[in-house]
Amino acid sequence: MVKRLILLTIDHILIYFKRPINMNTLTINTPIPETTHDVLNDKAAPPNNTFNALNILTSIEADRIAWEQGVYLISNQALYSVLSKCLAFCGELPTAEAKQRSADLEAFFKERGYKYKKESPLVTRAVKAIFGNIDRRRVSTYSLVLRRALKEGIGASNLAEWIEANRGIQEIRLGHSATFVSPKAKAEKARQIVQGRSFLSYATSELLSMEADADFIGDACVLLAEQQADGSFGIRAVLRNEGLVSAAFVALYGKQKEMLTKAKAEVKAANDADGAVVAAKSA
Repeated sequence: MVKRLILLTIDHILIYFKRPINMNTLTINTPIPETTHDVLNDKAAPPNNTFNALNILTSIEADRIAWEQGVYLISNQALYSVLSKCLAFCGELPTAEAKQRSADLEAFFKERGYKYKKESPLVTRAVKAIFGNIDRRRVSTYSLVLRRALKEGIGASNLAEWIEANRGIQEIRLGHSATFVSPKAKAEKARQIVQGRSFLSYATSELLSMEADADFIGDACVLLAEQQADGSFGIRAVLRNEGLVSAAFVALYGKQKEMLTKAKAEVKAANDADGAVVAAKSA
């Protein structure tokens, strides 16, 4: 049955192709896609599906600016207002009122279930009362900022302006005193001092020569050594790591400063002694 069906189908195809074709009536009904003219048009722009990082970054930047000038700015101003009131709370009071403030502060702690430490600075206790006992680092930061403001004589009405002038709370927290010297500056200072001095000694040996490298001529290195009973030093290793070298110079800076302080103290003691002798003779 299947075989007969196939034969009939082939016969019909042969009969169809043996028929004469009238070119005047022949039509092709194949549909033309609507986008054909776009494909054939050489001047048509291709679809823009490219990832445009520049536009994305510009958009995100605009969001950041809106945040800084909006929610972030308002949030900081609100925080500065709270800190200003806290600073005002810690202002100077007559003795009786100051005692009452401390008593009320302790009562507030007990009511909230916070641990109260009388020995803590007033500002620290006030900040902890206001901001709670959840984030200790935040309490510590705000306390440090307000204590520095008190030390510099900043009033509550000028606190916000002072914080902004000092580039924010975190910058104040990380700030250093006027006498602060960074480790990098210490290392550089020690380098300069050492370069102006003569070498203590020279160490040479066959094994040390194997550690020598022409690329490091004139560069500092650390010699890991052990002092011997005869006063000599046995060198264990030659270390060229920049971090170790810098750390060695920082340590040298501290030693030099310690020696300088000691020398000044000795000179002062000698001068004081001379003054005492002169005064005794005059008497």
